[in-house]
Amino acid sequence: MSENPDDLVVAATRALAILDVFSMEEPHLGLSDIARRVGLAKTTALRLLKTLEASHYVARTDQAQWRLGPATASLGSRYTMAFDVRESIEPALRKLSDETGEDMSFFVRDGDHRIRLVKVRCPQAQHNRARVGEAMPLDRGASGLVLLAYMGETGPLYDEIRARGYHVTVGEARQTSASVAVPVFGNRWRVAGALCIGMPASPDVAPKLHAYAPRLLQAAQSLSAMLSYDAGTARHERRPRATWHP
Repeated sequence: MSENPDDLVVAATRALAILDVFSMEEPHLGLSDIARRVGLAKTTALRLLKTLEASHYVARTDQAQWRLGPATASLGSRYTMAFDVRESIEPALRKLSDETGEDMSFFVRDGDHRIRLVKVRCPQAQHNRARVGEAMPLDRGASGLVLLAYMGETGPLYDEIRARGYHVTVGEARQTSASVAVPVFGNRWRVAGALCIGMPASPDVAPKLHAYAPRLLQAAQSLSAMLSYDAGTARHERRPRATWHP
């Protein structure tokens, strides 16, 4: 059923129409072309372009033309990730949770924080009730440190994480929690997020987390293969160094 035109915001529909005029064949367009294609006066089109520019949805080129801005790439990545989560990540986490009897999470980076994008709770696991969408510090906890390591952070700790391929922390992000995390790679083998097993902290939990690492690395490798959309290209590109990569 189509929307009632009276319910639509005209300025928003015009701004979206402007974003739609850019294409792979014509990534850069001048003001006159944009105004003509969306059926607007140049003054109106310019006001809308400046509004979109303020939020980084469009940007100006050196040739006084316009192109899509970085915010559109971020939006596209989030849209793509929503499909990846539903189709690939959540079933993989559920399988791991069934096999290990532990809680599973998938974290992504958001600025200086990590966001729990997916969580699968094992009914038998005795652990905290962390929520999907929860923002946590990036520089504490196994998943945050793994994300930093594979996004290029320098230093002995991050060198060690990259050499080992995973990281274990106990009582770091929360005193009552312990976790082991590994990186998951996406398109062109860029870091997509971190796969994590969490459990209550205890004096003898670290060896158990290290023992889970090979299984977690294997799952991350399979997920990375599914999320790297151009597998033929990925095979010939330089992949981030980790012990489990083929």
